[in-house]
Amino acid sequence: MARPHIEYIQAQVLPWAPLDQDSLRPGASVKWLSEDDDTGAFTAIVRYPKGWRMDGTHHLAADEEFFVLDGALEIAGKTYTRHGYGYLPAGTTYETVAAPEGAAVLTFINGPPRRVAGAGQPDNALLIENPDGRKASFTSDFDHGLAGTDIAIKFLRNDAASGARTWLLKRGPNRREDLPATGKIETHPCVEEFFLVEGTLGWPQGMMRPGAYFWRPPGIEHGPGASVTGCQLLFRSLGAPFSTQWSDYERPRPFEPIPYAPQLPPHLAAYADAPYRGTEPY
Repeated sequence: MARPHIEYIQAQVLPWAPLDQDSLRPGASVKWLSEDDDTGAFTAIVRYPKGWRMDGTHHLAADEEFFVLDGALEIAGKTYTRHGYGYLPAGTTYETVAAPEGAAVLTFINGPPRRVAGAGQPDNALLIENPDGRKASFTSDFDHGLAGTDIAIKFLRNDAASGARTWLLKRGPNRREDLPATGKIETHPCVEEFFLVEGTLGWPQGMMRPGAYFWRPPGIEHGPGASVTGCQLLFRSLGAPFSTQWSDYERPRPFEPIPYAPQLPPHLAAYADAPYRGTEPY
């Protein structure tokens, strides 16, 4: 089955699970955010302890996409620091993967999570290497349709063939006097995936904090939002070119904290009552 609707879960309430010798990154640990039972594709936070290292020529059977949340990751000959981003197509050859000082990495495996010995044959037209996330700049020169102040975007990936894309968006802080009390509802014809990197975002399902994650299948209504602190968000869209349809009606905009009322699949339902303590960054 396709991945179920998740809107939203705080990563902090999920347990860390150790990765075994048959996994992509033995000796690291992981928080599973979402998985596709049919293809094996997944999204997770991978935590590499200080001094972690894996040697040996190999490649992956699926594309690996990642965004460094903290620390630094050495992978496929590059060192990715905080907010560094990479898209390594299936078949990319890895000689050494290491995190000398440790790292927390938001990781997307877009197919079977299988490690294969030996060099691979990647489609290098898909390769994206942006080890220093500070070098690419944000722009406000785009049509987003969102209400608010200081909204800017940084495109990390645009796949012309599939329409898939990955981007960072920053907004706010929003003052009540700068935003209407109500806002229109959005839908998209594609999957939309989201991770809150910094700040807070009021949402109809609750107050999102860093580490908030959602996976939203196509056609699901969502929004509006408000961020009194300002926020930075990482998005991915999959399955179709991204576009937005706006409703002809509006909902109240959630400036104040509201009770957590998530949409969660059965395997995450038990975490709906788990307290968010904010003692871990993710």
